[in-house]
Amino acid sequence: MDQKDLDNLRSRGDAKLRYAEIHLQELQARGHHGGKGGDEFAQSHQESFLFHLLSAKEAFVLELNVYYGCQLPQEDVTLGSLYKDLNRQGKQSSEQQELYKLENDTTSWLCRAKEMRDHSIHVSGIPRAYHYGGRNQGEVWLRTPRSGTDTGRHFIDELLLWHGNMKELLERLRQTAIQTNRPNI
Repeated sequence: MDQKDLDNLRSRGDAKLRYAEIHLQELQARGHHGGKGGDEFAQSHQESFLFHLLSAKEAFVLELNVYYGCQLPQEDVTLGSLYKDLNRQGKQSSEQQELYKLENDTTSWLCRAKEMRDHSIHVSGIPRAYHYGGRNQGEVWLRTPRSGTDTGRHFIDELLLWHGNMKELLERLRQTAIQTNRPNI
């Protein structure tokens, strides 16, 4: 893989983060906190946001495949297959390990986002809690499908947080992967 191919891989993850941000901006443009949050416009944007957010992480896993010289076929690259190939080579990737931990920690933002994305793809729409009355009047919170727990903030605020977390995470992990593998890149 040459530098142009690697640049294209990097730009794919960056594009996915921009696409997720576009969906957030469109929700915000609907007014305070993106309107009621339960109509088809809001639902489609929430699901598209999650698709693009998690696709940015998946695109980064393809980058790790290159940084660590695994040479797995692109269609076979997952965190698990990357781990197995690295293990076979006697290597470790702190980036792969961090993503795996975060994705499997049921209290993490990444695990909740992935669970909601997977649920919306395979089962039904993203569950929500609508607040009528009280201090959270008018807010719509996302609800984790498996546990049924609310995220604790309006869905726009939650998605903004997840977007910021993903952007920071991928930028940081990209830098450490490049530093770790500088002679190979």
